[in-house]
Amino acid sequence: MVLAEILIEKHNLEKRMEQLGRYMHKMAYVSAEQTDKATKKLLDLMDKHRSHLIMINKVNNSTEIAIGDSKVSLANAILIAKTMERKVELLDGLIDNCDGDSVLNIFSLTEQRDKLMEECTLISNSIESLEWSVEVD
Repeated sequence: MVLAEILIEKHNLEKRMEQLGRYMHKMAYVSAEQTDKATKKLLDLMDKHRSHLIMINKVNNSTEIAIGDSKVSLANAILIAKTMERKVELLDGLIDNCDGDSVLNIFSLTEQRDKLMEECTLISNSIESLEWSVEVD
């Protein structure tokens, strides 16, 4: 199995846990038996989710990826990409709020944002490609 498949399974587990949690809370007012059954199932899903998180963390920390001229762990590359995405969101917010009375240079902001988006896309594509090629035991 490759890392990307485990990430997909993790995401699916999270959806299932969220749905089951909502059901469990609703059943708490209706049926003790159904609440107990849902609680046991939710605890099992949480254990499976924890195992996936540990496995992903182990692989992300032990796998290297090239970013520019340096190699970093996959875990750090993900952090870098997420930070860049937040920077893009910040610049987007500034750009969206620029109007005719603004003292900000919208062209400079747009240029900075576009450069960050391009770098972020390159890193994200590299991460995604690696996730589909790394075999997990």
